[in-house]
Amino acid sequence: MKNLSREELLSRMEAINRSNAIIYFDLDGFILGCNAIFLKVMGFKEEEHEKIIGKHHSIFVSYEYSKSDEYKQFWETLRSGKFYEGEFERRKIDGSNIYLQATYNPIFEESGNITKIMKIATDITQSVINKKEIDELSNTLKIELDKSEKLKDLIEIEKNAALDDLDATIKKNQSELIKVIVKCALAVIIGVGFITTVMYSFAMLSNKDTQIIGSTWSNMFSVLLTNAFSIVGTIMGIKYATQDEKKR
Repeated sequence: MKNLSREELLSRMEAINRSNAIIYFDLDGFILGCNAIFLKVMGFKEEEHEKIIGKHHSIFVSYEYSKSDEYKQFWETLRSGKFYEGEFERRKIDGSNIYLQATYNPIFEESGNITKIMKIATDITQSVINKKEIDELSNTLKIELDKSEKLKDLIEIEKNAALDDLDATIKKNQSELIKVIVKCALAVIIGVGFITTVMYSFAMLSNKDTQIIGSTWSNMFSVLLTNAFSIVGTIMGIKYATQDEKKR
């Protein structure tokens, strides 16, 4: 930069001045001048230079921050000849917040002494707002996903509990049904036995053939047992099918 001609330096400064917000401060932080872009960014009209000339930089920050040790250290760093860069939250003339991507650059004279501080800034407020909205949306989505996972777990627990209750109910019903079948079968067997005994007695007393009665009793007993086992087999099939469905 030292080898550049005065014309080249002025040309570069003019290019920077056309595309960036620029403001100058003395070493104590009082405003020396600014360009029209800076005025517009901070909420002033382009011709309102006189409203900020001579004012302190602290008019662009909160009162609490202006009284903080961090703010004092900020200016001490600049007075020591070091530059400062980063994203800065500032306040416009109407009190609203603005975010600037900026560099504070000490300006040296030929003797090496610092004469003033030049700030070059770009308004990044919309980008910061968009990032915050994206972060908030991401956090909201994360919370909703966590809720959905918890809901999924609760549904799974309720489903398993319902299946267990259903299985217990089916087992109870199966047991009760089998008891009923057995009771009915015993009742029928006893009834058939009683009727057969009566028929045998009648046949013997009347000298009738008892073979037909025995065959009839045997057939009735066989059909009864076959139907009983068929019903029990159906019940057991339902039981195992329910268990397989639960495992899936």
